[in-house]
Amino acid sequence: MLDSVWDGASLTTRVGPAVVAGGYTVLRMAFSTDSKSVVRLGYALDGGWTTAMVSMAGVRIMSLATGMIYRELNTATPVGLSGFSKDEDLILFPVFGALPDGVDSIEVFIPSVGVALGVPVVGASEAGFDVETALADAEINERVEPGPFELNSLVVAADGSSDTEKDEASTTVNVSGDVLFATDSADLSNEADGVLSTVVQQLELYPSGGTLGIVGHTDDVNTDEYNQGLSERRAQAVSDALGELADLSNWETAVSGKGESEPRVPNDSDENRQLNRRVEIILTPTDPGEASTTGGGAAVSSGDMPEPEGPVGRGPEGVGIEVGGVPARISLDSVTRIGEHLVGTVALVAEQDVRTPISLLSLPDDLLYLRMWYSFTTTGFTLLKGKERYLVNDFHNAGKYRPMVDGQMVPNLTAGTPRFFPAVWPDTGEQSVVLDLIGGKSVHSEILTVRLTDIPVMEG
Repeated sequence: MLDSVWDGASLTTRVGPAVVAGGYTVLRMAFSTDSKSVVRLGYALDGGWTTAMVSMAGVRIMSLATGMIYRELNTATPVGLSGFSKDEDLILFPVFGALPDGVDSIEVFIPSVGVALGVPVVGASEAGFDVETALADAEINERVEPGPFELNSLVVAADGSSDTEKDEASTTVNVSGDVLFATDSADLSNEADGVLSTVVQQLELYPSGGTLGIVGHTDDVNTDEYNQGLSERRAQAVSDALGELADLSNWETAVSGKGESEPRVPNDSDENRQLNRRVEIILTPTDPGEASTTGGGAAVSSGDMPEPEGPVGRGPEGVGIEVGGVPARISLDSVTRIGEHLVGTVALVAEQDVRTPISLLSLPDDLLYLRMWYSFTTTGFTLLKGKERYLVNDFHNAGKYRPMVDGQMVPNLTAGTPRFFPAVWPDTGEQSVVLDLIGGKSVHSEILTVRLTDIPVMEG
């Protein structure tokens, strides 16, 4: 059961149980309010992921213990048009792909509401609702791939020198070419050893070794032939350095260059070209599970956090900010650890009605471009550990990386009425976390700069 507010009215959301039947997973969701006026959820559950704005497309079921996620498939229920009040609940039955055998509980991500934990998976006879009727009434969107999709993590150095992506099978570290080398040079800089320590820390998580790919990349300045040679020389220089910094005897190493042929982002600005100048190190361990016994799957961080650029306060109490010139408060009571992930719900409330900047809770453009996330979503909720930023988890579907946040534009705020923004992050491995919104500007609007500290981690 989750308590929240929608359209000025209290909202209680009761989630579960879930039932696997007929090749699908059916979930029961009940919404109630103490408002005497009719409440309509509108786009609340769509989460901005479709153009219909009356769907449940933003609801996801997750098995965070296994790092898997499923998309919603039922298009039959006109969520945004279905009203309810104090006298009658709204009952919905979103449908997902079938969970595998052995899963007895799940987590449910609900845009604008929160994340429901420990939702039971039961047999049809224990459901308390007519599973066959719920499936018969559903209209399955065959164009949507149901999943399961693997949750990915992305950790970036606060100074932009590297970023680390993890999935179930491999770890990829992208190291900035501008930090490793001078312009047009394959000679390593004085900073190279410090930056490559990120790679060394990852290698040490897997004593049994595996395969190690080291690939150089350039931007599109100069000729194809020149860039190909430069990328190869830079990859070899990094390989030689790693051989001195770490024991690679159990790693089968392959070194190559791609020149300008595989840009990370389009080469259409100086900022994008900087992202494309990189050396990519791909670790595919023989035993991916070793990380859990040698230090965990989270990135290893050291050093002091970057100085805050905006207001700072404890997460549970929140901190005062301004939104469009209006006093407001942002808070995060706690996060919950489940498997190798953290879940939590950020609350934002303003003292007066205010039109919200479209990119208020987003990442700055240079970080958005790493995944090509939309610039108006709530991707700005980064967890800061030392000099490392843990971005929200995402999953890859239909050629896009879809972040585990609310996909809609940040709605305008009504005086005294909180808005809720759930999110899922990689586990930092700490007992308390720091939420840091970086600030800056996007192509659309200014971005909020604020830091919340001392956010307790609860065990799920």
